[in-house]
Amino acid sequence: MKCIFSWFRLRRSPRFVFAFLIGILAAPCLQLKAKTSSWKDAQGTSFRGEPMEILGPWALFSTGQRGGRRVLLRGLSPDDCRRFHEEISRRPARAASLAGAQGLATSDLVGHVLQLKNKNLVPADLAHMPESQLLLVLFGSHNDGESWQMVGADMQAVLERIQRVLPGMMGTVFMGVRHNETEHREIVTQMRMPWLIADLHAEASMRQLELFAPAEGTNMVLLSREGVPLLSARATDLDAMRQFIDQLVDIVWQINPDNARNWKDRAAYLGAVRPVEYAQSHADVLLIGSPLRVDVLRKYGVTRVSARLEVTADGKIVPTLRSTAEELPPALVAPLTEALRQAVALPAIEHGVAVAGGLDYQLDIPPANPPLDNDILWLGSTSYPVLPIDQWLLLRPIKIPEADFESSVESETASGTLVFKALKVSDAKVSRSAQMNAFNSDWFTAAGAASVQPKDGDTQSVDGTMLTWQRVKADRGFVNLQTGATDLEYTVGYAWTEFDVPADGIAWLGLGSDDGVKVWLNGELIHDKWVARQSRIDDDIIPLSLKQGRNRILLKIQNVKAGWSFLYRIRTAPK
Repeated sequence: MKCIFSWFRLRRSPRFVFAFLIGILAAPCLQLKAKTSSWKDAQGTSFRGEPMEILGPWALFSTGQRGGRRVLLRGLSPDDCRRFHEEISRRPARAASLAGAQGLATSDLVGHVLQLKNKNLVPADLAHMPESQLLLVLFGSHNDGESWQMVGADMQAVLERIQRVLPGMMGTVFMGVRHNETEHREIVTQMRMPWLIADLHAEASMRQLELFAPAEGTNMVLLSREGVPLLSARATDLDAMRQFIDQLVDIVWQINPDNARNWKDRAAYLGAVRPVEYAQSHADVLLIGSPLRVDVLRKYGVTRVSARLEVTADGKIVPTLRSTAEELPPALVAPLTEALRQAVALPAIEHGVAVAGGLDYQLDIPPANPPLDNDILWLGSTSYPVLPIDQWLLLRPIKIPEADFESSVESETASGTLVFKALKVSDAKVSRSAQMNAFNSDWFTAAGAASVQPKDGDTQSVDGTMLTWQRVKADRGFVNLQTGATDLEYTVGYAWTEFDVPADGIAWLGLGSDDGVKVWLNGELIHDKWVARQSRIDDDIIPLSLKQGRNRILLKIQNVKAGWSFLYRIRTAPK
């Protein structure tokens, strides 16, 4: 029993002790010791760890109950790749559905989680959910303000985006700490949590996840399906949330099979293990990744790329295009043939020996989906530089009759977002005063948004009311339009800024607003979204075509009730 009491010193939470004792009854003390062995990372540093799984470009090791290590696959020697493969082959494979999950982390969910449906908590239907590669666990308490922020505005937008771009890659579960069942239900229902919710009474049985429950505050922890911790942080403030979100997205993006940055790692690992795996059988050519980009091909009118790829025993690719002239403009045959030579593929295997082989390749170009395309580009841009913009001029508040909004609600989404009808405004039929009382009307309609170039202290008459442009400094990308203003329900305001860039280029604006928002870039309306919502990190992703020299952004933010703000950052594409 000595090992039990030494382990208790690591965790003093009564709930943890209870969960631990339940586990102890089912497992002898000796099973607590991990089956570790000695390994070296890419820098040649030795460490001890238990091989757990392959995740994108990494080999994952457990280094203790709450410890983990990831090593780039190309950093393992061929012998270590084979040794790693042999050890993880004994672990359960990823299940088709979460109901059959046997991963150390994902199996904790089986029989222990609920879903919110029609404002009621019901047992989750795991049979129709895939066992994800990643599991994000959000620990929070009804009695902690930090927790409400974590599970609300700041987290939901990014999780929705990841699900849209890479469905099934990551699951999310909320686990309550330091509150009772009534409070557990209240925070879940009030925040309308769209993810899985732990049954508060069953959390003690979720032994792998419970290891990461905080003694106080919040904890956001990203685990592999086998329970290896990849990322952990508290949701203390906006900076902490943004940093965690960016690190989370970076990990998700790195394990994305379409990310070219992980192809060499996967090829190095599979190139070492396939001859052993197929020592007594045959394996076809394996395509790791193709460099052809759908968004670029679409611009050239390509609808399909068909080719035969012959792969030599040493991995060189000899492509022959088969696309018709209707599918592929003839002028693109030569450059696409050359591009396909740069694909990453592994040769066929015949009884443990690499041999030449071939495969048929086909890439269908789907119709453009700008929102999804923008989401994809944003997820892949976490390393891009951010423009340092922190000064804005505000013009506010412009009062709008409450009836204009009450008569404009079109619907309410499942997540509770109010969707407003767009107002059709005609200069010939609607007076200037009436236009100012609607979101789609602006006081500068006649002159155009490009004419708005204010200075601090400039005045502007709006429907007979004189307003003043006031300079404000953003707080880490957050601008509160309520500061220094009163009588703010059913109002509209404007925010304006300008900045210089050294050359023409592409950028993306990650924008959250409370509530609806319009965006003009250099006088051109590029975004128009009329909804009632909170300001969430990177809620809208808006592509920007910046010009060399001075650029100007004008925002229009509509407020229904309560908060009135916007939250932003601009990432620029590297040259």
